[in-house]
Amino acid sequence: SKPFFAYSSSLKFHPNSTTNPIAPEISKNSETSNNPNAYSDLCELLGSKALSQISKPARYLGNERGAVNKQWNSVQVRFCFAYPEIYEVGMSNTGHVILYSCINEEPNLLCDRSYLPASDMSQLLLDLNQPLFAVESKKPLKDFDLLAIPVHYELGATNCLQLLKLADIPLTWKERDDAEKASGMNDLAQGNERRDTTPGLKYPLVFAGGQTATGNPEPFCEFFDFISLGDGEEMLPEVGRVMAAVLDENPYATREDILLKLAQTVKGVYVPRFYEARPELNYAVRRIRDDIPARPVRQTCVPQPQRALALVPYIETIHDRLVIEIRRGCTRGCRFCQPGTINRPARDVDPEVVKDAVVKGVTESGYREFSLLSLSCSDWLALPSTGVK
Repeated sequence: SKPFFAYSSSLKFHPNSTTNPIAPEISKNSETSNNPNAYSDLCELLGSKALSQISKPARYLGNERGAVNKQWNSVQVRFCFAYPEIYEVGMSNTGHVILYSCINEEPNLLCDRSYLPASDMSQLLLDLNQPLFAVESKKPLKDFDLLAIPVHYELGATNCLQLLKLADIPLTWKERDDAEKASGMNDLAQGNERRDTTPGLKYPLVFAGGQTATGNPEPFCEFFDFISLGDGEEMLPEVGRVMAAVLDENPYATREDILLKLAQTVKGVYVPRFYEARPELNYAVRRIRDDIPARPVRQTCVPQPQRALALVPYIETIHDRLVIEIRRGCTRGCRFCQPGTINRPARDVDPEVVKDAVVKGVTESGYREFSLLSLSCSDWLALPSTGVK
């Protein structure tokens, strides 16, 4: 979606400048304040000499303005959003930032981020035998409880597999199941010293979301434990809460125990192992057990643009400006348009919410431009009056 217009403000300071006269002070709370050891942690992980040979090491630093640094042991369920593109592309994705904010608002959930490394960093990780890590905590991706990988277009699917390979996580859900069974992770007597909150798992639950995964999840079902269909703002925090409830009831819950509860409880969660394509029905997908929905239904919600204001990157990104979502879905019904079809119904953001988000975003981030985002901004009914204001 292309922005309808861009607005240039009169702000002349850098987003992270200490001389910014109107930016608020960074919170002193340990969960939201910047990590003063971010660079030294990265050097310790990779070595300062090796890091000096990497292009744009800030891609892997984390610690941006607005980043959330929760204590690893202060929560019960830990998410990692692994974007299957380099940092500059991932940080330009509005949904990536929104979902990061939604999950970190939950007191018992943690959300960290990771990005597909550039070729030089990928080679360094392989040379050091270092699994891909998250930018805030510097923890390996396989130490998290849930690993989210968005699929926004078909040709990006191979990047998702590259992420899993660099993270040292088996590519398919069957391989992950077999690895856990072979290592005895489901044996209560043996336990799991490497995972304190989910000892029944050896690897995180790997799931996909995004436009392409929602439009047709079947080509990706072999690789993901579940697929989130539709909007994630309300779905993903619920996924975390349900997983926490399962672990409260049974700390040694297996992968299948957790997935079954998610499929039964959370609208929009599609668990491929509980369904099969039936050749006699022209490969229509049918459930293989009666205690789950016959047909998963995607979730929808009204956009919340204020949640996209959370992060201000340190380096220039592809869309280096404030992005305000004003509408989701479309009323035109063009048959060639996938997002216009699968994102129905059209949902408009209240004009006052948009204006407040613009003022707050420009004031607190220091961006010199903002753009309005939707499939067709000119169809937003409030555009003429709100644009003038």
